[in-house]
Amino acid sequence: MPKELRKLGFSEDELRAAAFDYCLRTNLAIPQAPLEALEVGDDPEATVTLKFDTMHTADEKEVKLSRDQVGAALIRFCSDHKIPLPRHGQKVLQVQNGEISLMVNIHWTSDKKKE
Repeated sequence: MPKELRKLGFSEDELRAAAFDYCLRTNLAIPQAPLEALEVGDDPEATVTLKFDTMHTADEKEVKLSRDQVGAALIRFCSDHKIPLPRHGQKVLQVQNGEISLMVNIHWTSDKKKE
């Protein structure tokens, strides 16, 4: 049966929007401070790190999102922006050269019965 592999790439602005939305929807505490930087890494426990300018507050300077959290954030981003993702496709986050992509692997099956 045929296989399909889709690669969805996200800009830094899209990644930032997805991460903030995820934090708000899951009640993950983020500082009331300007965002200084967004870092993408290979660490499964800190795939995306949001760094804040908290010079005048006692808040944490960083919010780290795991690979699973970033994947959930990007899937939600796609849903909110009407980007179609197949329900049954296997979704994997790929980090390469500081950029994040969502890989979607689909194995098509035939509903035809052999005669």
